[in-house]
Amino acid sequence: MERLFSMFPAGKPGVGLLLLRLVVSLTLIIQAVAYLKDSRNLTFNTWAVVALMLSCGVCFLVGLLTPATSLVIVLGSLGYALSWVPAPTANLFESRLAIINVIAIATAILFMGPGAFSIDARLFGRREIFIPHHNGR
Repeated sequence: MERLFSMFPAGKPGVGLLLLRLVVSLTLIIQAVAYLKDSRNLTFNTWAVVALMLSCGVCFLVGLLTPATSLVIVLGSLGYALSWVPAPTANLFESRLAIINVIAIATAILFMGPGAFSIDARLFGRREIFIPHHNGR
């Protein structure tokens, strides 16, 4: 993960990335819950998509495996936009503009990285290496 991103920005850029992750993840979680409320008509494939939406939403929210999660979100959103998957009654993705926004934000985070306020930054972020002072020769 550290090789994918040379830095995990903190401060205002880190907060901006956190807000972007928050918007996409909450959109996915709310859409998955909308499917679950209309669960009597769900097929196995739809259950798999709902599980993927929930897991990607949670991973994206906390910033866990952000590059892989971003890619899954982008590909899944493109697949949803181009498919005939039946929409739930309360559908956030009713407008194609909402799907385009999710795809654009997830793609931006895919390229920029998760930011300092993520689990990825804690696991794979920069480390400070202390070299002890040697008073030898």
